Amino acid sequence: MKKQSLPTAILAIFLVLGLMACSEPTLATPTAVPNTPTSEAVTEVEATATDIPPTDTVEPEEPTAVPTELPTDTPPAEPTEAATAVPTEPISYTITVDNPQPGQIITAGRDFTFSGTVSPMPSQRLEVELVANGASNGENVLAFAEVDSTNGSWQITEAIPLNRTGPATLHVRVAGTDVAVPVQLHLAENETRTIVTVNQPLAGNIAVAGQTLLISGESRNLIDDKIQVGLFGCPTDTDENLEANIEFTAGNGPWRAQIIVPETAAADCDTARLRVTTGGLTANDPTVAWASDQRLTLVPPNDERAELFTVWEPTQLRFTPGRVTEVIGTAVNPVNNTVLVELVQGDAVLAAATITPDVFGYWETSLTPPANAEPGEVQLRLSTGTDDTYRETTFPVTLDS
Repeated sequence: MKKQSLPTAILAIFLVLGLMACSEPTLATPTAVPNTPTSEAVTEVEATATDIPPTDTVEPEEPTAVPTELPTDTPPAEPTEAATAVPTEPISYTITVDNPQPGQIITAGRDFTFSGTVSPMPSQRLEVELVANGASNGENVLAFAEVDSTNGSWQITEAIPLNRTGPATLHVRVAGTDVAVPVQLHLAENETRTIVTVNQPLAGNIAVAGQTLLISGESRNLIDDKIQVGLFGCPTDTDENLEANIEFTAGNGPWRAQIIVPETAAADCDTARLRVTTGGLTANDPTVAWASDQRLTLVPPNDERAELFTVWEPTQLRFTPGRVTEVIGTAVNPVNNTVLVELVQGDAVLAAATITPDVFGYWETSLTPPANAEPGEVQLRLSTGTDDTYRETTFPVTLDS
């Protein structure tokens, strides 16, 4: 076997030691920028971010987003005192009426001056309305009065229409305050004009076929001292269908009349026209004057609206303690054809009478209040039937001293 030479052996030993030195780990700590991934690492994170847990690598802080809406469970802010609405108290006005006084007589067909005061000073004019007994629109006095800013006084002069006489009410209003004063409308005794007023029935009242219709009013300077009353059926805008009419003598003062509405009047018609004249119902003479050309509601006797009571001018009925007062009226379809007529004051019955209307519903009776009855407001009560069939109508009247 051939031996190796020494130089060659030594060279081999150094070669082995060199290879071993290259395989040992280095002990020096490498210098690197903290938290800075290599390009390969960034690519790996982007590709597998949904599959791997987050590392401990500190990410730059993102700015905190401010919510634009409050959570739904956040309690509402308490209103401040400045935002709290304070309700405005309505102004209370005091209205006085110096003219007319309660119960004062006002002459129809003449000018009349209404006056009084109001406090505090209103920001608007006063409404002054004189409502005649049952007058319809256009027959009332309606005006507006200016208020004197220095003393709160008001005054207005208006012409009083000739349409109605009898009880009336003056209303003076401002901002919800309404003062009512009862008065009386009369015709002047020295009136020279030809005048016929109609106080009953009023426009829109019910006329029952086959029953009595009560009519009343006041007159001055009649032509030939006569009044004519006519009831026209449909069509009511012509004078062709005269259902009923009467003529009678009258003078200067109150008058009364009655007609019986024909049973067939409501067969094909629900409206009637009442005309009251002096000088003729259909005359074309310019001297003819009428104060009533108004529509009434016409119904058959079996209509539920026909079950009614009427009294001749109840607003002008005046009773006196210890004295007899005549009462006249109509009753349609009373139970057992019987009507109880009572004069009532509060819960006390001052006088009573039971009457039986005739076939046309007409009746009359008399009532005598006790001599010791207290004067004041009372009621005239008409009733019929009992329990389920009971019905009544009351009319305010006056008990004098």
